[in-house]
Amino acid sequence: MGRATMSQVRGWHPEVAGVASDAVVEANRRFTDGMRAVARRMDAVVLGWRGAAATAGELRALAAQWSANHIGAAMVDIADALADASSLAQLCALVREIERDATANGCVIAEDGTVAAPRADTGSGVLDLVLQGCFDAKAAVLQARLLPLLDYAGETDQRVGARLAAAVEALISLRTDPYGARRDDRVTAILDGDAFLPEEPKALAALWDSLTPADQDALFAYDPAIGDRDGLPAVARDFYNRADLDRLRATATTDLNTLNAQHPDWVRERNFPDTAHDWRTLGRWDDERTRTRTRLADYAATTAALAPPESGLPPRFLLTVDNRGHGAIALNNPDTAANIATFVPGTGSPLAGIGAGVGRARALLDAATKADRTARTSVIAWYGYDTPPALGSALRDRYADDGAPALNEFQSGLRATHDALPARNTVIGHSYGSTLIGVAAGHGNSLAADNVIFVGSPGVEVDRATELRLDGIDPAHNREHVFATADPADPIPKFGHFIHGVDPADPDFGATVFGSAGATLNLPLLRELPIDPWAHGNYWDTSNPALRTQGEIIAGRYRP
Repeated sequence: MGRATMSQVRGWHPEVAGVASDAVVEANRRFTDGMRAVARRMDAVVLGWRGAAATAGELRALAAQWSANHIGAAMVDIADALADASSLAQLCALVREIERDATANGCVIAEDGTVAAPRADTGSGVLDLVLQGCFDAKAAVLQARLLPLLDYAGETDQRVGARLAAAVEALISLRTDPYGARRDDRVTAILDGDAFLPEEPKALAALWDSLTPADQDALFAYDPAIGDRDGLPAVARDFYNRADLDRLRATATTDLNTLNAQHPDWVRERNFPDTAHDWRTLGRWDDERTRTRTRLADYAATTAALAPPESGLPPRFLLTVDNRGHGAIALNNPDTAANIATFVPGTGSPLAGIGAGVGRARALLDAATKADRTARTSVIAWYGYDTPPALGSALRDRYADDGAPALNEFQSGLRATHDALPARNTVIGHSYGSTLIGVAAGHGNSLAADNVIFVGSPGVEVDRATELRLDGIDPAHNREHVFATADPADPIPKFGHFIHGVDPADPDFGATVFGSAGATLNLPLLRELPIDPWAHGNYWDTSNPALRTQGEIIAGRYRP
């Protein structure tokens, strides 16, 4: 693979590719929505048909939808390749920084990235010898920083070009093979049940990137929940998860209609049973109906949180959705971001409330952007575990124990699919969400993150920051990577540590502690009390200094 030249890098504008990627994603969403609308209308038209005409109509509609799916998958590949190219923005910024450093030191950079030192010419042989050694050493350091960047730029340029060419070729081939009949042997083995999709995120990412859009689409047809798998690019996860969200909503609607049809009188709250056996039947029926309505509320909230943003607002990517009350929505594409933050909510945070999580993610994104306007940041509202439904449930460890593997896999997936230079990954846990992070990074586990922030924590199941493990971080340096804050009026940190261990905002824990001061509760009867129940949710208010600090940590700009 060839090394990029200085002229090439100077002429690149990777941010344009990022804008183009977002535009392709949005256009593809509109195309997909349009094709689904056509499919619904076709279903309505052929509903009353009979015989050969009905069969032909159904087959034609199915073929059109199948071809549209392949086109959508190819467009996803194009969008992801453009996103890959946009990730070079950080690299170009580093190259420009080295250029400025070279100019300031009188060095000259050649097209191939070699750096020539200035010549010492003071007239004194001894002084010139000493100065020349210093100049040469500086040039060697600059060259050592620059050449790997140019090598990586050349590799990325070649890879992106190949991916774009393959995606365009796939689009063209759909004219002659609209159903994507040609199959990769590995995909055929999976479809035939002779092999399985890789579970490990890096292995899945490698497989996915090597497949054609038609093969990727075939795997989605085989597993409609494939978008939930950690290791798929964010653009692909969003594309397939939005399709699966429609399926999940339709299934739940059908289930609810079936339950209502079983006992229409009970739906109208009349003619209830008069025997113990029938009351038990009623109880089971009502429980199932409640669960189904909860699923529909989850899907409605997720759809609302994905609503097309206003002009200028960050695009949203659906990274997770399932029928067990889990979901995750990213603001901006995490695969191309220099900074990635994952917000983990606490007690009483069902998927139906993901809109609030997205709101906090937006506050964190704005704060990080203010801290560093030159770096692209993505913030994710991760509702990927069963949160304790109430304070009583939050006394138990099992929600954290059960949810920790999912958080670990999700974070590993973010690393596996990230483009270009490594991102700075931060995981933020609010309330019981911090307890979950403590389990995910403690007790023999290791979390794929550079920083963790514990906010309003009831304890994180370890007694010292050094007991946490972050991938690639020496635990002896955890104070620089583990952060905590607790509003003095927040009751949760005051009492929670009796159950889940030392408050991470306690100086003895060993984290870097920063201040928080939300608006106080202005009620005469409670004004003199040392606690304020509202303080527990005020950490993302724009007036709270804790929000600014969280943004600085995410952006790598925090200086205690």
